[in-house]
Amino acid sequence: MSQRPLVTINLQQEKKLLESTQSKKYQVIILLLLDCGLRVSELIQVQCQHILFSENKIVITSSSKPREIPLTQRLLKSLADYWQSLIETQPDSYLFPSGKNSISLHIGRKQIWKIINQLSKGNSSPTILRNTFAAKIVKENELSVAKEILGEVSIATTERYLEVYESEIESAIQSIEPTDFISKFYRKFFPTNTIHIIPAEIGITNFHIGRKQEMQKLHDCGKKKINLLITGEQGVGKTQLLDNFNYGKLIRIGDLSTTKKMIGGLLLFLFETDKESIAKTIYEKQLSKNDIDTLVYRETIKRMTELLIQVTEKNEYTLLIDDVTRIPPTGVLALEKLKNHFHIICAARRVPMTKSSFLTNFERIELKPLSRPESIELINQVSQPILQKIEDYETYKNHIFENTNGNPLFMIEMIERYSKEPEITLEVIRDYRHTSALKEFDFSLVLVIILSSLMVLRYIRACWEIRF
Repeated sequence: MSQRPLVTINLQQEKKLLESTQSKKYQVIILLLLDCGLRVSELIQVQCQHILFSENKIVITSSSKPREIPLTQRLLKSLADYWQSLIETQPDSYLFPSGKNSISLHIGRKQIWKIINQLSKGNSSPTILRNTFAAKIVKENELSVAKEILGEVSIATTERYLEVYESEIESAIQSIEPTDFISKFYRKFFPTNTIHIIPAEIGITNFHIGRKQEMQKLHDCGKKKINLLITGEQGVGKTQLLDNFNYGKLIRIGDLSTTKKMIGGLLLFLFETDKESIAKTIYEKQLSKNDIDTLVYRETIKRMTELLIQVTEKNEYTLLIDDVTRIPPTGVLALEKLKNHFHIICAARRVPMTKSSFLTNFERIELKPLSRPESIELINQVSQPILQKIEDYETYKNHIFENTNGNPLFMIEMIERYSKEPEITLEVIRDYRHTSALKEFDFSLVLVIILSSLMVLRYIRACWEIRF
């Protein structure tokens, strides 16, 4: 069956359209049409909760069939830049809110058409941009894949619906990135170190610098209910990752230093919805609220662990544990039982081998200090309010990085310390050091050298005695 030709624009026209405005908002609007193929009716109803930065996806719920579309790198970067200018980023806030005098909560359809028409000087429209996206997808991929991405109810040349796997959708999105020979050659021999700045809802900063792969793995493990351990030294961002994880039914736990108190607290939390009913089922008698509290804490850790498993479904809850660095033996035993029933995500500076038996089915994320480019970007972002006070910005940046070894928390603490100064002169910069960030001296090599020397001296002495 022949299809009516689509009106599209080429790569040069795309580039010209994107270069026609410096507005971060308009850049995002253009790219949502060009790189996601959204309809105008879908675009105006996008809310903040629909942008999944940790998964590099946007969720479209306004159409008849909800769908997820992966974000290209250029769209992800534009979204992250635009996000910082938004006044409201609550989950139900619209990505493109309306003006002050508008009755509607979000931008209107006519305004989107007007924006594209003006920027393209009458040579393009939202429909043409969606067609451009659709043409690339259909050309490079199976029609069933294109149908899912475009959110079409049916395609004339497609006789039946076909299951579309997530990996195929990812490949489909990658296929629309420019792939000319020069771009491939340049990327191969002159790779660029992209610094990902991803918004954060909670934490010491309202953004993540880097950590893209770590956040992706964290979300994947949450989605697939795979247990996970996040390790790293103090200040590298373990807590910030946990703070911004919000997938499924969560129970947050500080640490396991007092295992019985933690297990008992979990039981009482789960009983809270219908405590008397659950207690009657478990203990086979009617109990008052106070009786239940007392009875729970009288139970052994083993019995309480069994009760936790009894009153919950497998993988119903995710336990977020802030720190298992100093986990006691009783905590190890408890987690050995709970890890196959609850989904567990925990953090630690390190877990001693003697206490790691509960980690047999855990994936690992090791958070390392930020690279120099990422550290400089973090310093740039956090230092914005005090830029006018800094005498020599290059010295300031280098001094902070050299004194913190790329540790995010320590860099932020140094900047906070500098912010208290009326002027940040060279003398002030050099006088302040963050000694906590200095690497601990490793004495293991020294001990090996000393022991080896003693053995050599002992051998020489023995040979000397034999000879004489």
